[in-house]
Amino acid sequence: MSMIRLKNVSKFYYSKGIIASGISRINLDLDSGEFVVITGESGSGKSTLLNVISGLDTYEEGEMYIEGRETSHYTAADFEEYRQKYISFIFQSFNLVSSYTVRQNVALAMQIDGYDKAEIRQKVDEIIDRVGLSEYKNRKVSRLSGGQKQRVAIARALAKDTKILVADEPTGNLDSASAAGIVDLLTEIAADKLVVVVTHNYDQFRDHATRVIKMHDGKIVEDTGASAHAAAAMGDGSEERGERRGLGFGTQIGLGVRNTFNLPAKFLLLLLVFLFVTAAVTSQYVSVKKQKDTVSEQGWNNFFENYDPKRIVIEKNDRSAFTRADYEAIENAPHVERLIREDIMYDSSIYIENSKFTFSGYMMSVRDLEKDPDVGTLPQKDGEVVLSGYDDGWTFGEKPEELIGKTFTATANDGTDHKVTVTGLVFMDDDENSEAYMYSNSEAYFTDHMINELRKGMYASNSETTLLINGAKENLVPGAGGLVTNDKVPEGYILIPTSYDSMYKDGYAAGKEVKLSVKALYYETELPLVVMGSYGEKTFERKTGLKNLAEHDGEIYINPTDYRRLYEKGSFQASVFVDDTRNMEGMKDMLERGGYHTMVLKDHIYNFMDGELVSIIQMPLAVIVCIAVFFIAYFVIRLILKSRGVYFAILRMLGMTKRPAQRIMRTELVLVCAISYALFLFFIYLNKAGILNSARLKDYLLYLTPRDFVLLGVILLAMSVHISGRFMRSVFRSSVMGAYREEA
Repeated sequence: MSMIRLKNVSKFYYSKGIIASGISRINLDLDSGEFVVITGESGSGKSTLLNVISGLDTYEEGEMYIEGRETSHYTAADFEEYRQKYISFIFQSFNLVSSYTVRQNVALAMQIDGYDKAEIRQKVDEIIDRVGLSEYKNRKVSRLSGGQKQRVAIARALAKDTKILVADEPTGNLDSASAAGIVDLLTEIAADKLVVVVTHNYDQFRDHATRVIKMHDGKIVEDTGASAHAAAAMGDGSEERGERRGLGFGTQIGLGVRNTFNLPAKFLLLLLVFLFVTAAVTSQYVSVKKQKDTVSEQGWNNFFENYDPKRIVIEKNDRSAFTRADYEAIENAPHVERLIREDIMYDSSIYIENSKFTFSGYMMSVRDLEKDPDVGTLPQKDGEVVLSGYDDGWTFGEKPEELIGKTFTATANDGTDHKVTVTGLVFMDDDENSEAYMYSNSEAYFTDHMINELRKGMYASNSETTLLINGAKENLVPGAGGLVTNDKVPEGYILIPTSYDSMYKDGYAAGKEVKLSVKALYYETELPLVVMGSYGEKTFERKTGLKNLAEHDGEIYINPTDYRRLYEKGSFQASVFVDDTRNMEGMKDMLERGGYHTMVLKDHIYNFMDGELVSIIQMPLAVIVCIAVFFIAYFVIRLILKSRGVYFAILRMLGMTKRPAQRIMRTELVLVCAISYALFLFFIYLNKAGILNSARLKDYLLYLTPRDFVLLGVILLAMSVHISGRFMRSVFRSSVMGAYREEA
């Protein structure tokens, strides 16, 4: 039984609709122990026959037998297994890995065959010495001469230790002395193996070949020298190496790591592509989150007039009043832009006007003013105010400076009027692209004492006040026409209209005890008082110091101190403003851990297009962009890896199967992807540390959570694995020579 038998085998090539014959109806038997030389002119089919015998190329007609087994049904994987077990190569074009050293090229053949490291170390140096390249074993192949490269190819073929050695012009790049040495070496090998050599120079092999095959026009025209030498050798074959294990997993990973860095230009190009993909995918993801945040900040709130998206309304979990220590701790917390202590007033406007000027703004303490007035000075005493608004020719008029020193009537939400003098003006930023322009409102800044007076009226107007007199309850409205303060009424007493006298049998309320009850949002309190008397038309001015009873008819008077006891229990609600809405979640978590109940106003803003709708519209667009980026990256990476197609074709020539080749490629791309992502994270860290100052990196840092960074890493990892899979499918979709011709 012949080792190799070809029966009517034909090979055709297809190119642009034209069919060409490589070999036609070849019949041939080849056995172990033969030294077969195939000759013929260029284009006669010599190399095609060699490629079919070695399983590098397929055939279309006939049958090839390997030790009696048919191969017409063989898959690419079957031929790779055949080459690994049976075939060693010496190519005219060398087919070496140029970026590897001599030693690495020779060792590669043994690694694919599954030799262990100890065997490789021992045998590789012996083989390199055998072909006369010991002094070059650590030199990259790209730096060798043509003759030296041919010696490396021969050394690699010897390292495989297979039953068949095929050589395509093995002496074509050697001088005559070196060529003679290689011919002697091949003759020695042919003693127990099948050696098949394709050559133009038959004279070099005349005295050594046991068989000569001449070809012309794809056919064998002469076959001489088939001898008993071959038949005799069939039974003498040397001891065959045991089952070949194939490339180990650790070696596959090691080759992938080596390939990542052995071509610096390729590594840098791949690194740039992955950095581009990382930035593009991240930008799309951040863009969706940023747009969703922007939309969520636009709208209105029915309960809070000032619905700045940076604002968090807080109260203590135990609903107690804020202390100075509470305020200081919050103000000193990170990312706090400002703290509004008198929160209840921040949603209440005060109207400042006269016949020529009208201004409406939120009531603020001068303590909260962030800069000195642009015109005028700060308030120095009660009844003075600084106004803040846009210098747009409308808010303050055409000549804002003329407002300084003018006195106006200020009307609070509780209906009380106060005389105020404007001492200064603050002009807000009118940049239409700034957050200040979008969310800031006009404000009026008063002294702390004035704020307390205004707050007193606000608390009173937002409370339920009841007078309990002689068993009857009557609801009172604090302020003009209801419950009013009067300095002429002593502490602990109350002055009432004469209409209340009739509630007693003796017709007099004076000296009787009554009770004022207040029920507010955060507290309830009672204040027992004694009726000092009642007032009528004749006694009103004497008892109250006021004139014109008609304007004050029905009012009930108590001492200002008693009034404060009822309504000034402290501040129970405050507003924290963050420096950036992207820090909102972190601030909310910090406040809640500190014992505060929070309400983020931007989460309670009503708008026509909510964040979910933005996701529905923008998310598909972002996905489309990411898919486009993926395909762009794939084609660019495919171009960069074109040389890797030749590399993997060489590995297939040496018998590597698809799975380990995929692992090598996957390791290479995943490692580059990991390095690029690590660089991306490093740039973000530099931006966070203040070494870099990139607005885009700042957005990444603010909008991406640790979970997002992990998700992004997984996406990039999956993409690199997918790209490597697609690339390897393209490498393995055709025969070895088909892939080699396509990639080379």
